[in-house]
Amino acid sequence: MSGKLENEIEEERKMVDHWSHEHPLSLVVIDSRSLWRCDGCSGGFRGGEKGYACSQKCGYDVLLHEDCAEALRKIRHAMHPQHTLIQQFDSAYSQMRRCSICQHYAGRISYGCTSAECTFRVHIRCAQGSDVMYAAEGDKRTIRHPSHPEHQLLFLRRSCTFKCDACGTTRDKGSSYTCTDDACEYWIHERCASLSQNIQREDHNHSLSLSFHVPPQYLIYNYRCEVCMKILLSKHWIYHCELCSYAVHLSCAFNKSLPITRGKEIMKFPISDVGEDLIGAFVRRQGVDTHTNTLILDQDDDYEFHNHKLRLVSSSSFQEEEKEEDEEDYSCRKSELICDGCITPILVKQTSSSSCSSSNSSSKDCYYYMRCSIKSCKYYLHLACFHLPPQLSSLPLFHEHDHSLLLQSGDKLKPWKWISCGACSTSTNGLFYTCTKCNYFNIDIKCASMPATIYHAAHPHNSLNLRSSQDYSYCDACDNELYGLNIYECSNCDFIVDVECAGLPASTSSRRWDKHQPLLLMHDATLNRPGEFYCDQCELRMNPKSWMYRCRSCDISFHSGCFITTSGFYRNIKFGQKYVIAGAHCHPLTYQLLTTKRRCDVCREDWHENEGFHCALCNFFICFYPCGDKRIKDGDIEAID
Repeated sequence: MSGKLENEIEEERKMVDHWSHEHPLSLVVIDSRSLWRCDGCSGGFRGGEKGYACSQKCGYDVLLHEDCAEALRKIRHAMHPQHTLIQQFDSAYSQMRRCSICQHYAGRISYGCTSAECTFRVHIRCAQGSDVMYAAEGDKRTIRHPSHPEHQLLFLRRSCTFKCDACGTTRDKGSSYTCTDDACEYWIHERCASLSQNIQREDHNHSLSLSFHVPPQYLIYNYRCEVCMKILLSKHWIYHCELCSYAVHLSCAFNKSLPITRGKEIMKFPISDVGEDLIGAFVRRQGVDTHTNTLILDQDDDYEFHNHKLRLVSSSSFQEEEKEEDEEDYSCRKSELICDGCITPILVKQTSSSSCSSSNSSSKDCYYYMRCSIKSCKYYLHLACFHLPPQLSSLPLFHEHDHSLLLQSGDKLKPWKWISCGACSTSTNGLFYTCTKCNYFNIDIKCASMPATIYHAAHPHNSLNLRSSQDYSYCDACDNELYGLNIYECSNCDFIVDVECAGLPASTSSRRWDKHQPLLLMHDATLNRPGEFYCDQCELRMNPKSWMYRCRSCDISFHSGCFITTSGFYRNIKFGQKYVIAGAHCHPLTYQLLTTKRRCDVCREDWHENEGFHCALCNFFICFYPCGDKRIKDGDIEAID
């Protein structure tokens, strides 16, 4: 046992000898402004996170997460059982090869096959989990434990300070078991060795099974403990439900779930009505009255950003408008009134005219909105968007300068002229605020309306606070990298979502999948649903714990970005303006986003999910670029106002 006690002392000194570097590595705190990545898993370091670097201060030639530094040098893996795998170091990034499991580049340190003729290579993270088979070389109170079948374990009655290979904690009280092979450092608490194979928790319907390794899928998708919400580490035991992919740390398995505490004034997401719940709340915070008292039903009012007068109407008028709408809508938003300000649906209801007889109240049975007084002009606004203040003194949540911002609008007659939002980086042709002094800062009105603190159904135990991400992290909703983006973050764990995902609608719809409507936003689709998930739109494999739109009864799932007009790339773009294009076609053409494959009748190229000009009467189509763009520059296109 002397060798292991020496290792314990060495660990106390925060020093390790790693084969990849000539000097010992010491545990250091990584600078929060650092852009360094781990040479083992290629993941970034959060501000204040510890990592192993050279103790002789010769630079970050090798930089490793604690977990990656402790990974075994040699292993056998179930996906490549014929050969031993050994950690290998690629000194140049150009030498890096793709992981044979996930097909991404495997990092500077990865496991490679010891056979010279074999090119099998895997990430350190992908190599860990239940598929790993470690390479192995009278009465002493020894036992055989299923977590370590290759060697016997020796019982130690006296207390020792060590890091338990089961639960990952360090404690100096209680008995333990250690491996009888002096070359093996396996060491676990006695209480961990005696854990029940199955337990039941109050917050889950199924029993949880003890697993001695985190399954590879949990590691690939960065699954979290359902109690503390921290990411599961590769080498420690867990309790999990194989049916639902519900998993908890050993140290959390017997703790109660965190209580859900919510402040009355904090906005709850996801929201269904952007106009009333999000923008309406923002307008009221600016001291503006959004009630209809100052407006008269069916009376025309001037509006700065539209060349026609606008009229206050009630939801009872929607049924009449819907009957008149008979053109095919390729934007996937038919039978919806889309607000030209925030580019989200105006949630009108089918109501009788008597329920909307009074304009000075907004009941559950009646919904008021603004529309163009010219019936042929499809310009609509939520009341909240109509009442947006024309100027903000500042917007400190998103803009670093104490400058005022002016309300501006995209050009309805030139809807292809978009601006990029400085908060979420998506484009819009609706209403936005622009800085009066900076030439670069614009912000979509939805992002401008986002509060500093929110509650989200995906993380119900704690509130999420808005900040700008200055280190490498990944969104728990979409798995995208977040460096330099605005995010909502939990102060008690490392749960993070970007502003764009935080604002995703609670449900969405699609003409192609209309029998499944509405498709609900789900934050964890694994309940009672084992196995892999594939997007029914793009057919790519999905992270089961990422957010998706789903019909559970039909077992269909979709990336949020695959509904490009409602929750994807074009979510803030309004289509539908009609044009006459001289010399191109005899009928008016509509600026549309086509979600079906179509051939341009000018250049004869095939296009899919792209903008263009379309005739619903005879299916004539002109792609936007290059054919439509050329006609715009030549002045051959005229909007029907």
